[in-house]
Amino acid sequence: MDLGTGGEFKSDIDILARLRNDPPAYGWFYRTWEVKVSLICRDGTCRSLKAGKIEKTVNQLRTYRKFGCPDVSLLDAYICEAGYFSKNGFPPDALVRPVSTKISELRCEKFGYQLLPFEFGKNGDADFGLHTLAFPKRPFRGPPFQHSLPLLRASTHEPHHPFSKLAARIDDFFEKHYGKPNQQIIFCRRCRRLQLICMKNGDYVCPECHADLVIQS
Repeated sequence: MDLGTGGEFKSDIDILARLRNDPPAYGWFYRTWEVKVSLICRDGTCRSLKAGKIEKTVNQLRTYRKFGCPDVSLLDAYICEAGYFSKNGFPPDALVRPVSTKISELRCEKFGYQLLPFEFGKNGDADFGLHTLAFPKRPFRGPPFQHSLPLLRASTHEPHHPFSKLAARIDDFFEKHYGKPNQQIIFCRRCRRLQLICMKNGDYVCPECHADLVIQS
């Protein structure tokens, strides 16, 4: 959040997306997500649910809003053990109560809430491929659960400073380098600059100060 914004905010944004309106004549809009990751075993048991940390999560989302983010949501990503989808519906019983609690808290603050369950396929001992579940095989039980994975839609407003300054800086950098193949925009924490690296070459070193970008992440 302090990338060229004056350093007032020290947190970060997990996902920031610039999306095109429909129809395109209405231009672009921005959405942001705080991401929490949990594990679901093949038998439906869960790990790392962070069920007792909703207050901390809400405070993180409030920081997004104070920063000027126009659309703020929580994304719970569930990494399912290989073979889970073939034997189970979603969500498993262990998720019903913690998800219900989050919905109640997030609705009061008018934040969005989405779930993303996915599993890796297996090729021997290695992960291979990715399977996602766009819609659960069975709905969440009882209100306030809905039948689709987007559970709450965030209230929105116009982006304001310092988020607007951050978004403009990233947009400007992208427009200057748009069209170059196999390129990825990164932020080097050492020289504090946006940089462009070639993903195809696997060269994860800052082209300006030669810092190791993998260690930084």
